[in-house]
Amino acid sequence: MKVPIKWLKDYVNITMPVPELAKKLTLAGFEVSEIITTGGNWDNVFVGEIKAINPHPNADKLRLAAVNLGDREQTVVCGAPNLFVGDKIAFAVAGAKMMDAHTGKVETLKPAKIRGVESSGMICSERELGISENHEGILVLKKEAVPGTPLADFMGQTVLNIDVTANRPDGLSVIGIAREAAAICRQPVIIAEPKYPEAGDDIDKQISIEIKDSELCPRYCATLIKDVKIKNPRRGSRKGSSPAGSGPSTTSWILRITSCWSTGNPCTPSITIGSRIKKSSCGAPYMVRNSIPSIPKNAPLPAICW
Repeated sequence: MKVPIKWLKDYVNITMPVPELAKKLTLAGFEVSEIITTGGNWDNVFVGEIKAINPHPNADKLRLAAVNLGDREQTVVCGAPNLFVGDKIAFAVAGAKMMDAHTGKVETLKPAKIRGVESSGMICSERELGISENHEGILVLKKEAVPGTPLADFMGQTVLNIDVTANRPDGLSVIGIAREAAAICRQPVIIAEPKYPEAGDDIDKQISIEIKDSELCPRYCATLIKDVKIKNPRRGSRKGSSPAGSGPSTTSWILRITSCWSTGNPCTPSITIGSRIKKSSCGAPYMVRNSIPSIPKNAPLPAICW
């Protein structure tokens, strides 16, 4: 179970250093096997904004990029194909320790003269930052990134890799670990009520839910989403898997993140017609669904239930 510290802080105020929290979680029964840190070596790497791009006087495939770093502007040589004015990027100044994209070794960035033009800095790719092996172009940041901000503050991340044992399933979610961290830090757990904008007629006038046996199904929720176009289904990720349309794929991803990883309550969205819950021979409930008709292309989603 990987638990990002930033996400954990959404639910509890962490009052101690991460290594100490990891040690106390281990003593409490949640063994932290690894502390994964992204951006720990990003000293002298900042958020920059490309203000201008000019041709290199001595090389057709290279360009000169003027980069705004908040308190100053710096011009460097860059050969990336995805270089555009207005983009927010990761900029390393001289002295930064970066991974050489060709050798894979970490080296200190030094000023250099490239085809006759002085260049003291570098616009970074994901591989040079150690994020991934992608070196086809530079890393483009989100628009809300502020020039001059240390990159580690903007997108650095610390993640606890926790080995959850079979007798502690309450730790298979971020909120579950937050409850344990709250006890360790002697802080309250803060869980905000989920809210999302609603529009149109009252939901009770459009769809209805009837629970015939509250013992088998104490709660059943649904939200109505209109004007959603079903795009062409994506290809299966591997041989033998079934492709899914854009509606089920998107909602499935969202619900797995918000419900399964966050709260520990796994759920799968579905467009259901005539679903009913029965008891098995041992008394355990299980769901039986009637056949679901094919959904025409560009048809609206009637309801997403969970």
